[in-house]
Amino acid sequence: MKPRPPLTPGPFLVVGLARSGAAAALALRARGEEVIGCDAGTARSPQLAQAAGRLSAAGVEVHLDASGDVLAARAGTLIKSPGVPQTAPAVRAARARGIPVLGELELAWRLIPNEFVAVTGTNGKTTTTEWIGHIYREAGLPVGVAGNVGTAASSLVGRLAPDVTVACEASSFQLEDSVAFAPEAAVLLNLSPDHLDRHPSYAEYVAAKLRVFANQSGDDVAVAAADLDVEDLGGCARRVLFGAGPGPELSERAGYLWWDEEALVR
Repeated sequence: MKPRPPLTPGPFLVVGLARSGAAAALALRARGEEVIGCDAGTARSPQLAQAAGRLSAAGVEVHLDASGDVLAARAGTLIKSPGVPQTAPAVRAARARGIPVLGELELAWRLIPNEFVAVTGTNGKTTTTEWIGHIYREAGLPVGVAGNVGTAASSLVGRLAPDVTVACEASSFQLEDSVAFAPEAAVLLNLSPDHLDRHPSYAEYVAAKLRVFANQSGDDVAVAAADLDVEDLGGCARRVLFGAGPGPELSERAGYLWWDEEALVR
């Protein structure tokens, strides 16, 4: 298994207590870490109130209707939920103090020692991630499907046997906060302008997507569409391109799926 960098020091301030943030907070508490959780929402939200109750029962110090900028002064590390923008007061305060900021996916990867297959792209991420999970199950191979697909990756911490592969959908919101995240296999399906209300520009959106490859080594695999308008995918992984017609290693021609010149599936 690929070694992970050590977890940055606590206390941990988890910003955003929806599905991913709550899972991150619970995973940290299960390790005995001191965790502070904050969310700008209020207890008038039934879902948030329920999450806050569950977190409080687990020993998380919960603050609702709170931006978290004051709480950042107490943190050793900030864990940012995918739905929280870089401009959030707590995130800005943490960066101004030099406090490490990690995304929930980065945290989960550091705490789960298993192999990862990460899937990103503008369209088709969920379908492809679920399809990969289906292929593993049909082949009799153990797999856990998580990420942006409905199950937070952090919820798998401490629950997987060593031979389970994690098939993980990774959005740009998750990847923009990756630091050392290095999946054994990463897939970039396609790129087109999206989420430009969150990312300052299309170039920064693309840069966030490409972070899925950034820390891969020569032992890893980077799978990408052959028609991407990207000069360099980054990272050091072995490249596998896919597309329609001849050229890419993996292609669809005349109703067949081909690997180079070998027909695999019709």
